[in-house]
Amino acid sequence: MPVVPRRSFLIGLGLAALGGGAASSETAGPNLAQTAGPVPPGVARVWFLRQFQPSESLQMPMIFVNGAPLASSQPGTTFFHDFSPGSYAFSVETCTQDFNQAATPNLPPDSQTYLEIQSLKSFRSWDCIADTFYVRAIPAERAQLYFLQLRYLGAG
Repeated sequence: MPVVPRRSFLIGLGLAALGGGAASSETAGPNLAQTAGPVPPGVARVWFLRQFQPSESLQMPMIFVNGAPLASSQPGTTFFHDFSPGSYAFSVETCTQDFNQAATPNLPPDSQTYLEIQSLKSFRSWDCIADTFYVRAIPAERAQLYFLQLRYLGAG
């Protein structure tokens, strides 16, 4: 039996654990549009994406639409919600107030908008124990790249 240095063994064990976790999760992948189905006529679809970043917050803050709760934001996932066309204010539960934390897109009919939920652990108020969160619009091209790494949750 070959001798494997302890460090190599631990790195291999860690990679195996990561690989096992990734294999058991259904990632969104390039066929996400087929899985989700077409946008219904006259409706605007909004995608919510949140990358898994172990160095950032793993909290699951609530996403709000015009002040009403929609769903929790889970690290490493994506989901969509269909809206009537119009202007909406999207925000996320956060403790610290900063500039540009919300997104207020106008949603035309038959469109798709991509909103990324981001956290910033390093930006806090002295009286906050929770992390700071943001909702930001991202281009469709970037969303397509992120979809490859995210677990698809369906309609939310």
